[in-house]
Amino acid sequence: MKLITIVNSYDNEAERPQYYLKADTALLRNNDAFYIPDGVGRIVAAPHIVLKVSRIAKCIGERFAARCIDGVMGGITFTAIDRLNEARSNGLPWDEAVGFDHSSALSLDTLSRDAMLEGATLYINDKECARIKLGDMRFSVDKIVSHLSERMTLRIGDLIFLGAPAEFEVKAGDNYRLTIGDHTLLNFDIK
Repeated sequence: MKLITIVNSYDNEAERPQYYLKADTALLRNNDAFYIPDGVGRIVAAPHIVLKVSRIAKCIGERFAARCIDGVMGGITFTAIDRLNEARSNGLPWDEAVGFDHSSALSLDTLSRDAMLEGATLYINDKECARIKLGDMRFSVDKIVSHLSERMTLRIGDLIFLGAPAEFEVKAGDNYRLTIGDHTLLNFDIK
């Protein structure tokens, strides 16, 4: 299983989707608490709508991309922002900053593909902090799936984190809750 995170979904200047990959050990499941890793500096969190790939896809045209996704999930990615800035300035890979264990929270529940049209909302300590609306994204979901399938074969079970409009400083003691429509998909604590 591949975890694919789109990094420029809300960049109005972008010409094509850009992404990075994570190993499946980056998954944080079951609404388990996220433990801030020692010695990595500041951590930021970003909420995502996550696509679940339902069939093998290679070089799929945009008009057929919808057939490859049967459900959506909620997700939150965690990034060691100081490490990321260091990697960027030195031209190094981002793996250490984005791919550490449990750096991608993923909901247990999968909703129908149509549920993503309602958008997602992130609450931190019960305060609304971000709304994710597909209409605000630079690229359509079908464009993203098509583009990715031209670069790599998408397989059943692969997860595509669609990107986030905002990032938030992670603090121990906070509670994160992510909803899509009326469904609470994630609800966990930061420790």
